[in-house]
Amino acid sequence: VYSSDITPGIVINEINYNSSDDFNPEDWVELYNSSESSIYIGTWKLKDEANDHVFTIPENTILSSGDFLVLCKDTIAFTSVFPEVSNFIGDLGFGLGGGGDIVRLFDSYEILMDDVEYDDEDPWPVEADGTGATLELILPSLDNSLAENWTSSKGNGGTPGQQNNVDDDE
Repeated sequence: VYSSDITPGIVINEINYNSSDDFNPEDWVELYNSSESSIYIGTWKLKDEANDHVFTIPENTILSSGDFLVLCKDTIAFTSVFPEVSNFIGDLGFGLGGGGDIVRLFDSYEILMDDVEYDDEDPWPVEADGTGATLELILPSLDNSLAENWTSSKGNGGTPGQQNNVDDDE
């Protein structure tokens, strides 16, 4: 049984921070709109723990209710591995730390909207560190700052741009 008091909105829902060598779309972060309304995320910023690592989401970007958007480090590498995924943007201009990092999402007023400080050690799912699995939030309504609300994806490469595998089992 999971508990949540998270306000619906844009959620960091899946993180690929250390791909396997033989299946490498480069780093990416998936956002999910858990609210019942479309949210304008143009000019929002994604950062890691370094303040000078900034990716600004293009103007006029709107994330509809229940939709996903993948922010990828390298769009060419990403599309070569996931040619069927079209709901992505990039290029981030920076990668995520393989031994842990912070993924931070700011709105256009520089207000922190969501952040996840992940690690590659227990209690975080260690399979996401170089084996081809990603970090997947078990349910988008859960507090994504807590390691126990994350699991490793099933199969190689995760589920960029779509519902996480784990949702199907719950």
